[in-house]
Amino acid sequence: MGPADDAARLDPAETAVLQVETLGYSRSDVRHLLLTHLDRDHAGGIPDFPNAKVHVHRREYDVAVALRTPAPKGRYITAQWQHGPQWAFYAEGGEDWFGFKGVRALGDREPDILMIPLPGHTSGHCGIAVRSGDKWLLHAGDAYFFHGQMQASPKMPLVLGMFQRRADMDRAMRVENQERLRALKANHGDAVTIFNSHDPVDYENCRCGQHQEVPAHARAGCD
Repeated sequence: MGPADDAARLDPAETAVLQVETLGYSRSDVRHLLLTHLDRDHAGGIPDFPNAKVHVHRREYDVAVALRTPAPKGRYITAQWQHGPQWAFYAEGGEDWFGFKGVRALGDREPDILMIPLPGHTSGHCGIAVRSGDKWLLHAGDAYFFHGQMQASPKMPLVLGMFQRRADMDRAMRVENQERLRALKANHGDAVTIFNSHDPVDYENCRCGQHQEVPAHARAGCD
C-alpha cells in the first residue's frame, strides 16, 4: 500500500453546491452563507457561491481575512475568498438566547436564524441556531468535536482530544463554552438539538439529513 492508497477520497457529490443542485436549486439561489468560522475545512465552498453574502463574526474576519491579528501559520487558506465575496459582520452586543450573550439575528432582522458567539476554537467562532417549528437546531461548529463531550460526564477519545487542544486558539474559552453547551443540553435539550461539524452520531441524531422545503427568505447555507 503506497501513499496514493492512503490519500483521502473526496466525493464531489458531498460538496454543498452539488447537494443544493440535487435538491433542485441552483447555486445562484443561495443568497447567504453562514459560517461558524473560516478554517479551511469550513470555508472551502465559499467560491462555489460567488453571489452569496458571507456572514461571519467580525473577530474571525479580522484574524483570517484582514490579518489585523496574527493567525497561526497555515491556519487559513486565503485563496478561498480571493474572489472578493460580500461580507456581513457580527460584532459585540446583541440579545440573550437560552443564557448565551451577544446573539445576533441574520441581518439583525431574521429572528429564525441566529449567530451565537462560541469563541475558543478560533477567535470569532460562532454557532448557528435555526428555528424549526417551536424548537431549535444549534450547529455548534467546532465548539466540540465528539458527542461524548456533551454528556454530563464528558468523554473524549484520547487522540481526538489531543487534536482538539492543538487546534484551540483559546483553550480556556473553548472549555468554558463547552460547559455552557452541556448546560444548554441538560436544561433545554427538549427545545434545542445541538450538533457539531464532524461527529456522525450528532449528524444522525439531529435529523439534518431529512430535507424539508426551505422558505425563500431563509434560503442559506451554514458551515
